Amino acid sequence: MVNPLTLVFQSLIYPGLFFMIVLIILTQWLARKVTARIQFRRGPVYAGVAGVLQPLADLLKLVVKKDLVNKYSLKASPLIVISLAIGALVVIPSATPLAIQPLHAEYDAIVVLYLLLLIPFGLAYLAAAHPNPYTAIGVGRYIALLLSSEPAYALTILVPVILASRHYGAGYSLYYTSLVSHMLWAISPLKTVSMALATAAGFLGLMSMLMVKPFDTPEAESELYWGMFTELGGPRLALGFFAKFAERIVYPLIYTLLFLGGAWPFTVGDWLPASIIILAKTIAVFTVLTVIDAALPRYKPEQAVRFLWKYLYPASIISLTLALI
Repeated sequence: MVNPLTLVFQSLIYPGLFFMIVLIILTQWLARKVTARIQFRRGPVYAGVAGVLQPLADLLKLVVKKDLVNKYSLKASPLIVISLAIGALVVIPSATPLAIQPLHAEYDAIVVLYLLLLIPFGLAYLAAAHPNPYTAIGVGRYIALLLSSEPAYALTILVPVILASRHYGAGYSLYYTSLVSHMLWAISPLKTVSMALATAAGFLGLMSMLMVKPFDTPEAESELYWGMFTELGGPRLALGFFAKFAERIVYPLIYTLLFLGGAWPFTVGDWLPASIIILAKTIAVFTVLTVIDAALPRYKPEQAVRFLWKYLYPASIISLTLALI
């Protein structure tokens, strides 16, 4: 039973809201610096040491602006929905070994998976609730990407959960699966192939759901002005950015726990080094995604959907089948 005070601390401080804000600032600064280096630019340099506070300055600038929307926009419901999505992103790390007292139970992987798959639709609703021709096209492309990747992504997450539950008694828990995920690769040659396919398919799913090139068709600045974010501004855009940036932390975190060994070579008994190695792996995945995003060109919408159905779905289905054998 988790102490109520500990629960409040984990929700608001670590690894909750405050820690998420700090990670967003650091990872977005890193993303801007890496992208700038690839494009022969300097990136942020003024706000804070080496420009590290520039992401915070940009978000605060949006927050203090007046909340203006066009007359066809929904007023309250988009704010409620995106706030719930942000809440889900903030609470998911509390179900991982990063937390001081992780929240876990049998079949909690289903709850976490539900939250992960619900979050992108919060972004889609926020955009669709502020109608604009560019927004409509961007949201349509985004939903097409989600329908082409979310089910397959869910299958890849189930692969390590099923293997850990069958062979190590993880009880379909994300937390317990993360404790033994490094051992899933050595169960048998068949399971090694299953994990390898799930790892590759899971990474493709990450790229699509996070709109990493070549799957950034919903934004497509040169085609759609700013795509699904065109009509957003001020606090609403700040909330949208917060959700988008938090996604780029939480999804790589789950990927690290399930496919990259989690805290290995440390154990969760050594909480501090285990947390450090998990965060280091998560930031490494984030950096790889950033480099790919900066280096690759964009797919056409039909190319992106065709690629996902041609490669992501077969790989995820085969990996799940091998895990069930």
